[in-house]
Amino acid sequence: MMNLEFWYWLILGAVLLTLEMFAPGAVLMWFGFGAILTGLALWVVPDLSLGWQLLLFGATSILSLYAWRKSKFFRDPPTAEPELNNRLLNHIGKRYVLNEAIVQGSGSLRIGDSTWRVRGKDLPAGTKVEVVGVEGIILLVEVV
Repeated sequence: MMNLEFWYWLILGAVLLTLEMFAPGAVLMWFGFGAILTGLALWVVPDLSLGWQLLLFGATSILSLYAWRKSKFFRDPPTAEPELNNRLLNHIGKRYVLNEAIVQGSGSLRIGDSTWRVRGKDLPAGTKVEVVGVEGIILLVEVV
């Protein structure tokens, strides 16, 4: 039967904490803390069997990971502008000229070097329109 010393767990914890610096997600850190807590428990109770060590490691790792995921620290902070990175919303209220006619409710217009799909009433190409909304990746337009 294998006999682990407390410092094996402490080294494993240090290795996992070091690996956390190179891996995204903040997951390895909790397993590192579990290993360190197991090492400290083994230091306090040197006769702890391998089965109990593994159970302690698994339980402390998973419970700390679960507690962190449920804590307020895991959630993204609220922002004043929840749609900050949705660049289509920046076009609402702006006016553009259709470069393709809207036929059966669908057409397109150019904004800078990009062509965007639009939806609205049937209109000929060259008509000046205003963006009144966004639906997915489609701009909703009305004639000016």
